[in-house]
Formats: sequence, C-alpha cells, structure tokens
Amino acid sequence: MSFIETPRFPDKIAAGAKFGPGYSTSKARNIGGFEASNQNWSMPLYEGDVSHAAKTQTLFEELLAFFHGVAGMHNGFRFKNFGDFTATAAQGTLVELTVNTTWQMYKTYTFGALSKARKISKPIATGMTIAGGGSYSLDTTTGIITRNSGANPTSWAGQFDTPVRFNTDRMLPVSIMSDLYEWTSIPIIEIRL
Repeated sequence: MSFIETPRFPDKIAAGAKFGPGYSTSKARNIGGFEASNQNWSMPLYEGDVSHAAKTQTLFEELLAFFHGVAGMHNGFRFKNFGDFTATAAQGTLVELTVNTTWQMYKTYTFGALSKARKISKPIATGMTIAGGGSYSLDTTTGIITRNSGANPTSWAGQFDTPVRFNTDRMLPVSIMSDLYEWTSIPIIEIRL
C-alpha cells in the first residue's frame, strides 16, 4: 500500500460525510454474572461513510475519479474530518522522540479528569503555529517537528487531516433519480502510520 499525500479527498464531499472514532473492546461474562473488559486498541480508529455526500453529477464524477485514482482500498489518502480537524495550543501536545531534537504531534482530548492523546501524522502547514521560541521545521507527512535552533517546542496549534483508505474495492450500483445520485455505502477507515 502507498499513501497519496496529494490531492486529498474532495472537501465538498468530505463536508457531508459521516465520520467518527471507534474502539475495539472484548467483553466476557463469567458464570456469576461479573463482566471482564479488555481494551484491544490503545487508540481509536476513525471510520465513516462518504456515500450520501456526493449527490450531484459534478460530485459524482469527482468521487468516481478519486476512487479510480487511489485504486479502491489499495492506497491511503488524506481526509479532512470536518468534525475534528483543528487543535488549539492547549490541545496541541508533543511527545519527544529524540532528546532535544524531534517531537511527534498529538492532540489531547480532555473532559474533566479524563484525557486521551491522539497521534497527528498529517498536519497542514498553512496556518500552523509551533510555540516555544525556537526555530522549527515540520514534516507534514509524519507530524514530526524538528528543532533547528533555540528552545524546545512546547505546543502547536493548527489544522490536520486524518490518514484513511476506502474500506471497499467496489462502488456499489448507483441509483440515479432526477439527476440525484445515491449509493448504499462507500466506507472509509483510518489507517495507522
């Protein structure tokens, strides 16, 4: 599998997509009725469906061309999740990879005493700010920040994409009624990089 950095999935279609996080949990109940739980993944995978967003001839043609371009499930691509594509400086956290040299970008979700950090591997350079007072370079294909000089980075703020792929190799038959196009399902799923 390859990852296609550009072009990203069409924003006009992404804006109407259903897309959100999912976890994998195993549950077992013993004979006494007590339940045991195992969290199989430490991080969620986002998934969704883009079928209902391309209803006009123009959007249908864009989606079809993009689907052919990435060869169905074969290649990954950038997707703008309009429900979660920004981080403030308070949310934009960093994990040091190499001492005083490189940091991985994360977005931290906080609710009261609960928090979860999600790795950000596809940041958008435009409008990105990195706090700390030094000089830094950003790899938009990995989400890794490198310190060039000065102080270590302390946080970041900006936009990011989610790396995904189609979760099907087939675009199911299209229903065309009065120039409106409909599919039963075109699923997408986040990929770990």
